[in-house]
Amino acid sequence: MTNQPISHYPILLLAGFMSMPTSDPPFPPGLPALSWAGLLLDQLPEALFVLNPQHQVLFWNRACARLTGLSAEEVTQTDRHREAFSSERLPTLADLLLDRQIERLPDLYPHAVSTRFSADNVRIDHWCSFRSGERRYLATQATLLCDPSGTILAAVQTHRDRTAPRFSEEKLAESEARLAAILGSSMDALLSFRRDLRLELFNRAAERLFGVDRANALGRRADSFLSPQSRRLFARFLALCQPEPGADAVWIPEGLHGLRESGEEFPLEATLTASRVGENPLFTLSIRDVGALRQAQHAILRLRLEKDYLHERLRQEEDFGEFLTDSPNVRELLREVEQVAPTDTTVLLQGETGTGKELMARAIHQRSRRSESILVSVNCAALPSALIESELFGHEKGAFTGAVQERKGRFELADQGTLFLDEIGELPLSTQAKLLRVLQGGEFERVGGSRTLRADVRLVAATNRCLEQDVQAGRFRADLFYRIHVFPVQIPALRERPRDIPLLANFFLRRFASKLGKPAITFAPGIMDRLLSYPWPGNVRELQNVIERAVILSRSPLVNVDFLTGSAPTAPTLLAPLPHRLQEIEQRQILEALKQCRWRIAGPRGAAARLGLHPNTLRFRMKKFGLFAPDTTPK
Repeated sequence: MTNQPISHYPILLLAGFMSMPTSDPPFPPGLPALSWAGLLLDQLPEALFVLNPQHQVLFWNRACARLTGLSAEEVTQTDRHREAFSSERLPTLADLLLDRQIERLPDLYPHAVSTRFSADNVRIDHWCSFRSGERRYLATQATLLCDPSGTILAAVQTHRDRTAPRFSEEKLAESEARLAAILGSSMDALLSFRRDLRLELFNRAAERLFGVDRANALGRRADSFLSPQSRRLFARFLALCQPEPGADAVWIPEGLHGLRESGEEFPLEATLTASRVGENPLFTLSIRDVGALRQAQHAILRLRLEKDYLHERLRQEEDFGEFLTDSPNVRELLREVEQVAPTDTTVLLQGETGTGKELMARAIHQRSRRSESILVSVNCAALPSALIESELFGHEKGAFTGAVQERKGRFELADQGTLFLDEIGELPLSTQAKLLRVLQGGEFERVGGSRTLRADVRLVAATNRCLEQDVQAGRFRADLFYRIHVFPVQIPALRERPRDIPLLANFFLRRFASKLGKPAITFAPGIMDRLLSYPWPGNVRELQNVIERAVILSRSPLVNVDFLTGSAPTAPTLLAPLPHRLQEIEQRQILEALKQCRWRIAGPRGAAARLGLHPNTLRFRMKKFGLFAPDTTPK
């Protein structure tokens, strides 16, 4: 009997006493007398009742009365045991065994959990509602009692109250589910292990980080997910982590590298904590992929750079204002621009330096269907030929010396927007071929990459050179020329639009006066005539610079524009022959620009950019006027 489950003891005890003769039978004929056996069963803490083959209660102990609220006198020799355990008077397990209908059990008790199931012995765990409205979770077991010939004598049913353990199990399951949800939602990879380093916890973030599922990770050593070079260092940190109350976590900011299932290594930072569970310490390693963090930081940096770029372009747009004109020929040009702007047609802006080609490009973009997207400008003449392809198409990490990270090119940046290529005639022939491919198919590869990228970009190009002559000379690809020469726009020089000179001069005067805190100023008498008589080789840019300098130097409300000689004009200078005077002015402006730029010619900070000239043009004019840097000799 010692090997029997505890729930079997009352049934075995009753069966044993039924085999002992006695002279005081409490049961009807057919069952042995159990006067003192019934007294013993009545003292059991486990609820128990006995049914005869006619489903009438023969025995109802005190524990059963306490559980159901019905006394033995109320139920003995009746079938009220059904209402005691079910408001619907469902058959009990004992009833089903007596009628040999145990197959009805799943239908009658659909939510019960069967732990023992046979033709003469069945047990279920289930919730039971009593007449008082109270609900309890019971472990109910029923067994048939038969004589040696197999005739059914009675059915015994017991009930053990498992409500408190059931609530504990549910709370434990809820806590485990909550803990699992917390661990599963953690952004950090969590690994728990004992002294032998065998993993006992491996959350979903760890699965994603290391590329291995939890089932295959548990039981493996925790340091197997570290690079071989990091394992000795990890052992040192582990020795510092003690499972003592109040002990601080060990932070591992750098030095460790993780090892993914694919064999890839990656830098990580980690926090190691220890707690005591029973007699043994439990360690938890929280890991974060520093490589991914650094990539995110680089991405944020790129976004900030793009933001700064956009703010700078916006500032330039606000500074320069609208494309101002009062000339009939320019108004006709603007009407053409209004027609082509809403399309995606490539526009080629042609004109001398300083005529406002970039301003015209912004006007085209603002009037296009891409106006809500970005306008990206590239000065092809200001970029070294070795870097122009990287600027336009981007590069992959390690593509060349100094390429320490992936970089998006201007085409990717301008996707869904407009790309303005200023001085397109300065592009090398190799870059021209790649540019033609992008314009024809919208496809390109980054420098050092093999992945084909796509960009939806509207191109506006500009040049101050005669591209037809460059094509004939072999300096510019003919196929690219015809591809960008779809809608040419010739912007007239300032000397060809004299009616715009007073308009622009007064606009620049108001702007710089307001900027410098000199609002109550105007041009001195005769200045406008001098502005109109000057040929303006630098066009609008030169006019803007002349007015700015005049406002800075003005000491009275009347602004005297001294752009011809750099000092107050004298009668001999004004009366000199015009060609000689213009050459003298040009020579002095070039010399002043070279000195300010420390004789640097090319580049964004060079004298050519300040004067609005191409570097080769500036070199030609320096040679013409005999201007050489102090530390060089003419060749």
